[in-house]
Amino acid sequence: MRDKRPVDELSIEELERILAIRKREARRKRLQRYDDRGRRLPMPLIEDAPPTPEPAPEPQQHEAAAQVPPPEPPVTYDITDELPRFEDEDEDEPVILVRKAAPVPPPPHGQAASPRRRRVFDRVLLGVEVVGVLGIIGILIWGGYLVLTENQKIDALEQKSAQIQQEADALRASPTPRPELTINLADYVLPGGHYSPTDPTRGGQFNLDELPQSIRPAVASQLSAPRAPIPTPQPTSPTRIVIPAINVDAAIYGGDDWFALQKGVGHYLNSANPGEHGNMVLTAHNDVYGEIFRYLEDLEPGDEVRIQADNGKWYTYRVRESHIVEPSETWVLANQNQPTVTLITCHPYRVDTHRYVVFADLVGESF
Repeated sequence: MRDKRPVDELSIEELERILAIRKREARRKRLQRYDDRGRRLPMPLIEDAPPTPEPAPEPQQHEAAAQVPPPEPPVTYDITDELPRFEDEDEDEPVILVRKAAPVPPPPHGQAASPRRRRVFDRVLLGVEVVGVLGIIGILIWGGYLVLTENQKIDALEQKSAQIQQEADALRASPTPRPELTINLADYVLPGGHYSPTDPTRGGQFNLDELPQSIRPAVASQLSAPRAPIPTPQPTSPTRIVIPAINVDAAIYGGDDWFALQKGVGHYLNSANPGEHGNMVLTAHNDVYGEIFRYLEDLEPGDEVRIQADNGKWYTYRVRESHIVEPSETWVLANQNQPTVTLITCHPYRVDTHRYVVFADLVGESF
C-alpha cells in the first residue's frame, strides 16, 4: 500500500531516503546523456560489485517512493568526467571502476620525420635569433660610430668658429686703413696729357689742369703711389706697331697710364685686341719719352698701320680719318661697329693743349 502521508508527517530519515532516490535518478539520466553524446569510454569491470541489499520494507511508504524504480545493477562510468558524488549515498553501493588506457592513434601519413623537421625548424629559429642579435649589436655599434663622428664634426666646427671669432676680434682691435681711391682717368680725359716741355717748372709732367678740380688731389696721390707692374701680354695682345709712312716701329705695352707711356706705346686695357670686332686704342707721346707719335698728324687716308699680336700674327689697318679734339672728348674711346684701331697723341707739338686722333680700319691679317 502506498504511503500517502503529507511531507509534514514524514520523518527525517524518510525524507533523506526520498531525496537520495531522486538524486540517483538524476545522475542516471545525466549518464544516459553522456552515452548519447559519446562522451563516455567503456571501462571493464574488475569484478562484479556485490548486490546492494534491499532495505527492509517500511510498514508504511509515501506515494512518491512507489514511482521510484528499483536500483539498477552497478554500471561502469567514465572517470574522465567528474561525476558528482553525494554525501548521502550508501556506502554499501560501491561502484568499482577501472581506467582503461586510451589507444594511441598512429601518426598520420607523411609525419614520420616530424622530429627531424622539428629539429631543422628549431635550428632555423636559432639562426634567425642569432642574426637578429648580431644585427642589433651592429646597429648599436654603427649608431655609436655615427654619434662619435658627429661629435667630432661639432668639435671641429666649434674650433673653427672660435678661430674666426678670434680673427674678427683682432680685426676690430686693429685700425682699418682707409681704402685708397683709384681714379679711372679715361672717364675724364684722353690719355697722353702732360704739360708742355717748354714749361720750365712742370715741363713733361702729367697735366692735372685737364682734370676736374674735385679729383685732382686723388689723382696726384695716385700718381705718387708705387707703380703697378705692367700686365703680362696674352697671345692675342698687341706687342708691336709699325707705321711705314712716318717711320714708326715701336713696342706696345699693356695700359695707357702715365707710367706705361714712359716706356713706349700704351694699349688701353678696356679696348679690343688686334683683329677683334671693336675699337683698339693705342697712345704715345709726340714730344717727350721718345716722341714716338711725333709725325702722327702727317698720316693721310689710305696709309697702313700694322699691328702684331703676341702670337706673331700681323693685322693691317688702313687710315680712314683724323680729328683734333679736346682732352675731355672721351667719345673717341667708344667701341666701333667694326675692327678699328685708334691712335692718340698730344697736339700741337710742344704745346699739348689738345689731342690728335687717327682712326684706321682692319683690311687684312697674315703671319
